Amino acid sequence: MSAAEIIEMIEKLPAAEQEQVRVYLEKKTASVAADGVRRMEFNKAVAIGEGVFDRHPELFRRLAQ
Repeated sequence: MSAAEIIEMIEKLPAAEQEQVRVYLEKKTASVAADGVRRMEFNKAVAIGEGVFDRHPELFRRLAQ
């Protein structure tokens, strides 16, 4: 099956199912960039970073001096 055929099939789907395809493709492209490097979602990275700062405040205070 060619990409053109798949696109044609997607265009025939109801709007709700097209949205599911869009969400899937967005997640897929976000996880592996064009350079082949896997990246995590921004919100997840922020949450992890905040957790590290919350668990080690004294370390970061000393590093900031």
